[in-house]
Amino acid sequence: MYTIGEFAAFGHVSVRMLRHYDAIGLLTPARVDVHSGYRLYHESQLGELLRIVELRDLGCSLEDAAAVLRADDGTATLRSVLVRRRAELAASLADDAARLSRLDARLSTLEGAPLMTSIEYRRIEPVTVYAASGIARGMGPENVTPLVDEILPPLIAALDAAGVEYREPGIFWYEEVEGSEDLRVTVSMLAGDDPREGDGYAIVELPAIERAAVTTYRGDMPGIGRAWNEFSQAIAAAGHRFVGACREVYLESEPLPQSEWVTELQQPVA
Repeated sequence: MYTIGEFAAFGHVSVRMLRHYDAIGLLTPARVDVHSGYRLYHESQLGELLRIVELRDLGCSLEDAAAVLRADDGTATLRSVLVRRRAELAASLADDAARLSRLDARLSTLEGAPLMTSIEYRRIEPVTVYAASGIARGMGPENVTPLVDEILPPLIAALDAAGVEYREPGIFWYEEVEGSEDLRVTVSMLAGDDPREGDGYAIVELPAIERAAVTTYRGDMPGIGRAWNEFSQAIAAAGHRFVGACREVYLESEPLPQSEWVTELQQPVA
């Protein structure tokens, strides 16, 4: 048997932490001396303590540790916990990478590197496109980019399967969902001369925009939110009113690296 001090030392945790584990029922002493109240732990419990320490070091919760220790099939439960934790970390890394890119883009603007070209105002001609759409849980690249990655490849696959003629540039547009913070995101490719219906896409007649503010953004997708922000501020400062859904026209994109992408931003104004 180990005293609580010895057990804590072997497990590389504090005595205070062992008392906490005891209080919440995660790891209780094998015996408590009725006279002194000293907690004593069995040698076999060291493996359980080390498992808890390992899981906590990986960022797993105490609830996860309890589930692993109490499971009939500890290996299967451990795998499930670790797979879920890995997915959480991967999502967090992706979010942090996107934030880092946006931060770098913002620093570039402070250092004098423009995010966009000058603004012009012109008419946008009507076009026919093959389109697919989905709902993003809010504005910003962190919400929109994963959705685009989800709906664009199936659109291209559906067009290829249908054998229809389509071409670049891709045109994306964004519309608020009334009564919520959600955003309807539509991705599209230009239709050929003889548009045909098919599964997995819709034929959309994009109407003309009589007057649109237009600028060009050069850079990756994490920075496009900042470009839109500056673009919108410039439009408002010029005294114009927003009157319709904005569009993005991808003039240069894959297979180029995102740092070399060229995107035209279009905002209907009055």
